Amino acid sequence: MGKIRLGQDLLRLCTSAKQELWLVAPFIKRATLEQILREVTNDISIKCFTRWRPEEIASGISDLDIWLLLRERPKAKLFLKYNLHAKYYRADNHCLVGSANLTHTALGWSSSSNLELLIPARPDEPILRTFEEELESGCIIVDDDIYEHMKTSVKQLYPSQSHLQEVVIRKDLLPMLENTTVEVDLNTWVPRLRHPEDLYLVYSNQRERLTAVSWEIGKSDLAVLDIPPSLVESAFKTYVGSVLLQMPIIRRIDELLVTPQNFGSVTKLLNTLAGRGNLDFDAQRAWQTMIRWLLYFLPHRYSLSVPNYSEIFRRVPQDFQREP
Repeated sequence: MGKIRLGQDLLRLCTSAKQELWLVAPFIKRATLEQILREVTNDISIKCFTRWRPEEIASGISDLDIWLLLRERPKAKLFLKYNLHAKYYRADNHCLVGSANLTHTALGWSSSSNLELLIPARPDEPILRTFEEELESGCIIVDDDIYEHMKTSVKQLYPSQSHLQEVVIRKDLLPMLENTTVEVDLNTWVPRLRHPEDLYLVYSNQRERLTAVSWEIGKSDLAVLDIPPSLVESAFKTYVGSVLLQMPIIRRIDELLVTPQNFGSVTKLLNTLAGRGNLDFDAQRAWQTMIRWLLYFLPHRYSLSVPNYSEIFRRVPQDFQREP
């Protein structure tokens, strides 16, 4: 498949949509998405799936501002899937799958394009149906709040050109995780390390300062979060905060906390989300741990009060200007 034809084939697929269009890629550039959307009318339902990791945004291989394009379309939604690697494009009953992200370099629209592949596939194949189900069930939907939070996190982590030169794109495995095997469903993951400040001790390989139990639980949590190596502690906290809001259960609770909630209301939701079918799940302990994590890694986003001996947790309204 020639480089020029690759982009043309994707455009042809997108323009053929009569009802819905799925765009799934870990890396999406604004200019590329804008070129595709010019060929798609506003009455088409668009579901766009990507991932947002601060180092990838800072390096320029993916753009946060795709949100500004999609939010203006009445039937478009943008979703984040933290561990997304697939490239999948579907217009109604036709789809392309392969290696190409939504970037000019991948689609053959730049002078130094990649060698990529997109091949036709049948979306009614069981494996693709299962893929779509898993994709939708394990993602979070983007809004202005998530967009602004991520933009702020990227600026805090990589504020200058010198910091950009230190961005790690291909993350090496942290030494303490080399022999750690973690089989976790991100849809039901909640943090388990009781003291969130200990997570940086695990990350920085300070095993002697932790109990054996805290060390093992910390490694498990760290493996899920997939943090790039060599961050100083302040940057580590910012990065973890940006990841937490992309975890499905934490995002559901974050949405609930727009209005103040007592301890019982959140544990009830946790039982529904994470405890279903798990007899060992302790919702009260899980929420106590999560409160500590949210206050530690996202201190400006949440507040805790104890009026009349009852804990009330809430999300602090974020002050930002909506971009045009």
